[in-house]
Amino acid sequence: MISTQSEDIKNTKEPNKMLKTIENIAFIIFMIIMSILIFITAQSRFTGQEPSLLGHRLYIVNSGSMTPTIKVDSMIIVKESNAKEIVKGGDIITYYGHNQDSRVTHRVVEIENNGETFITRGGDANESNDPLPLEGEKLIGKVVFIIPFLGSIFRFLSTDLGLALLITVAIAWIVFPKILSKGNEK
Repeated sequence: MISTQSEDIKNTKEPNKMLKTIENIAFIIFMIIMSILIFITAQSRFTGQEPSLLGHRLYIVNSGSMTPTIKVDSMIIVKESNAKEIVKGGDIITYYGHNQDSRVTHRVVEIENNGETFITRGGDANESNDPLPLEGEKLIGKVVFIIPFLGSIFRFLSTDLGLALLITVAIAWIVFPKILSKGNEK
């Protein structure tokens, strides 16, 4: 059977159409993620509070006290809640440390509830539990998701070089396809 030129053109356009669809989907996902991150960052800067979206807070882990469960530079997503709602032994929680400026993420070892909630907790890598029980009102919430090493990417993107690279990639993503499509039309 002899193929015609129009069939050959049709066959070469189908993979290009599928590739274009994949590129469009990837771009939409990228833009959604970027919009969410921009919203979270703007909200945090304007309100002076921690980044929060739909009752969840984002933190980057700075120490190895929860290794190997949570590695340094992992991003954790913490669902905001109080001690009476969610905490049970074995949960990983984030709470305010000695002052409101520090955050700590450790595992719940034991809960005492005699009118007030006190939580005994410790880091997985630590040989002993934290010395003083945690008062329930210092609890921020329960860790619901861990993304290893994502924190190092966010740290880099928060630098001037990282921001410049992010803007360059976004511009290139928009401009280069247009340049290439004009080159193919000629």
